[in-house]
Amino acid sequence: MQTRKEYIIQFVGLGLGLHEYKFEVKDSFFLDYEFSEIKQGNILVNLNLLKQSQMMVLEFEISGTVKTECDLCTIEFDLPITGSYQLIVKVGGNDTGNEDDDIITIAANEHELDIAQYIYEYITLSFPIKRVHPLDKKGKSTCDKETLAKLEKFLLEEEKKPAGRTGGEEEQSDPRWAGLKNIKLN
Repeated sequence: MQTRKEYIIQFVGLGLGLHEYKFEVKDSFFLDYEFSEIKQGNILVNLNLLKQSQMMVLEFEISGTVKTECDLCTIEFDLPITGSYQLIVKVGGNDTGNEDDDIITIAANEHELDIAQYIYEYITLSFPIKRVHPLDKKGKSTCDKETLAKLEKFLLEEEKKPAGRTGGEEEQSDPRWAGLKNIKLN
């Protein structure tokens, strides 16, 4: 992955207190993530960085849209996403390994922080579990009607097909397993 300087924060020269940053995340950002399910997006990231003497608190506010496939009709659409996330960065501490995902430790001689990976992760975490077209003003689905009709027809045809060895058929058993029926437990 290529590091881009627009996502690197030089924190050594910053004074103590609150600092605000804004980042626009476009399609080119996602090219660096080879196996990303996100290929296109238009996202605004507002970052509030509170610098203290031995740590920094970063608060990310994410809002925008990403192009994704609908779970129902498989047609691509712009999915609105929003999210708020906090990252605590301890400076000069010992990395004990007991920290969680929201707390990281960096060496005292570090002078910059690359936040691109955190932005990517927070965008991914902002995805809802179910990704479907939004409802229109009347409360009806905006999914592609033609595709849904084809899927429903296919499902109805599948339900009509015989499902293998069900019903009145007697199941053929493997003779190798027949001997297990004679084992007495206790």
